[in-house]
Amino acid sequence: MIEIAQTVRRLIQSPSVRAVLMLSVSMVMAVVVGTLALLVDLRQQELTHARGETISLNRILAEQTTRTIDGVALAMYGARDRISDKVGRDLALDSTPVHLLLQSRIIGLPQVKSMFVADSKGMVVNSSRDDLASPFSVAQREFFQYFSTSNQDGLFVSLPERARIDGQWTFYLAVRLLNSDGSFRGVIASAISIEYFESLYDSINLDFVSKIQLLSRHGELMAGHRTGDSALGERVLEPDSLSRIAGHPENEVVLSNHDAMMEPWISTYRQVAKYPLIVSAAVSEHEALTPWRRVALPIATGAVAVIVFILLATTIILKNLLRKEHLQLERDASNEKLRHMVQSVRDAILTVDSSQNIVLFNSAAEQLWGIRAADVLDQNIEQFLLRSQPKIVASNLLGYLREAWQSPSDLALLGIVSLVRDDQDIPVELSLSSTTVRGERLVTAIFRDLSERQRTELELLKSNRQLQELTASLESVREQERLRISRELHDELGQALTGLRMEISWLGGRLLTTQPELEQKVVSIKKLIDGTIKSVRRISSELRPLVLDDLGFAAAANWYVDQFATRTNLKVTLELPNDDPENGGTVATTLFRVLQESLTNVARHAGARNVDIRLLQANDQWRLEIRDDGQGFDQSSAKMGGIGLIGMRERVQALGGSFELTAAPGQGTLIEICIPVESARKG
Repeated sequence: MIEIAQTVRRLIQSPSVRAVLMLSVSMVMAVVVGTLALLVDLRQQELTHARGETISLNRILAEQTTRTIDGVALAMYGARDRISDKVGRDLALDSTPVHLLLQSRIIGLPQVKSMFVADSKGMVVNSSRDDLASPFSVAQREFFQYFSTSNQDGLFVSLPERARIDGQWTFYLAVRLLNSDGSFRGVIASAISIEYFESLYDSINLDFVSKIQLLSRHGELMAGHRTGDSALGERVLEPDSLSRIAGHPENEVVLSNHDAMMEPWISTYRQVAKYPLIVSAAVSEHEALTPWRRVALPIATGAVAVIVFILLATTIILKNLLRKEHLQLERDASNEKLRHMVQSVRDAILTVDSSQNIVLFNSAAEQLWGIRAADVLDQNIEQFLLRSQPKIVASNLLGYLREAWQSPSDLALLGIVSLVRDDQDIPVELSLSSTTVRGERLVTAIFRDLSERQRTELELLKSNRQLQELTASLESVREQERLRISRELHDELGQALTGLRMEISWLGGRLLTTQPELEQKVVSIKKLIDGTIKSVRRISSELRPLVLDDLGFAAAANWYVDQFATRTNLKVTLELPNDDPENGGTVATTLFRVLQESLTNVARHAGARNVDIRLLQANDQWRLEIRDDGQGFDQSSAKMGGIGLIGMRERVQALGGSFELTAAPGQGTLIEICIPVESARKG
């Protein structure tokens, strides 16, 4: 469990794992956020559409109601004018001409059940109906008292009530009837069929309207849909809603409310022009969102499918990275073994700092010199040599050390010297090297007993060969893993994203042209998917360009040089032979990686304007030259141990080739590598 936890911790710290996880999380978040934004936007647009359609219908209904009442009012005013003119004043209200006049006025008015006349005492003395048997009193009716008790004029609209003749729900329109002297003569009234309005409202079968009502100016229900136990004539609109309607500049208002079941509704109210009536059209949000739910389900399902695919692809990639991490651990273990091997060699190692004091004296040196390390460390090297060796031997050793100190480069010198111990000469091979650590110059002297040279050389050659084979194997495995991950990203994830874009395009093509905001949202999602596809392609190409395996080094080099020139605005000249290394082989891979790393160094450090690249095949060797006209550098003082240069050198040497770097300040840089052609067959 501890090893698994350590492996997981190392994986999390790996940049490639973090990059894959960040990409996966970004893609999932993009899909989730984009889908949610689209669904929310579609829902809001559907509600806005329902609101707009309800408002439009309400305006039409208000205009239709106005025309309906106008027709009745004109008929009543016409009848009143005929009864009140010079001829009509002489006619009795219960006369046949008045009866015929009333009948003629309601022709073509299906909303009018009857038109009748009540005298000044409230007795109905004449009617358009033929079945009026005898007068009856309406003196207590609201429409009669409205005119008999006041001097009000105009058209009066009563609340609904059941008619005495047929028992049907009816409301009345009434106008005052005056004598020639201006005294109250009676009332002309029309019985309006509520069933006419309700059948009209029921005939309007629209998806976006669930309830249509006709209300009085005080909010009482006159006709239309009845909610719960509400009946005609009862108040269904609250006073604050009435005040909002009256206070609106256009006498129209849209309210969001809840019914008895706490279901949200969108209700529009509009006053009928010239009359104390209000028309209401309403739709429940549940019904208004029915089209949205039909669209939302496939969108959500598609988003879930994409997320599942992304998670599966991420799992596969992480498994591959875990396999790669195991190989990396094996290589680290091998390196650790090599360090222990170096520390345990029997060669005597002595290191001197810039102050010429001894800072390293290993156990083999103790055996060679016969002195304990504790007695030697921090002593001056010249005093130590003069004390432990004959003067001539000490002078020779000091000469080698001074040459190493004075050399401007990290040189390595070899020489054969003789040391004296217990009055016996011991032939040893002296190896001197110098390095700079944290600004301090260190010179290391390695003394190897030549009597065991053969055995030691054999062991060292074996170790170097094993290390070189392991490095080559790891590089091969790394390239294979890069190729595998690159192809999975390009073929699987890329195709899935392309399919998703086609589905979104299909969906966008079926949107209504009256929904530009939704079309814009679809375009935005396609742009987001296009950006993700570009990212997947870029990552796939950076891991390993597929053109290298499919078309060979020449095609891959041309592609990469074009990309590099476009990105850096440098002039790059590329010369390639007619022949090409084996597609995807070790030679082609090595040549491409060297080209890639060299151009990266040119872009980062060279400050060049022109780059010349030439590949030749001669003397059974592939020769690659990369030259730039940049600022160059001083090889004697520059640090030559960069990871990129080391990686290039190791790749070339693993194939039995050579790597040379030539540079000088102001004269650019030249990289030359040679790889035997037979390395392709061996690889």
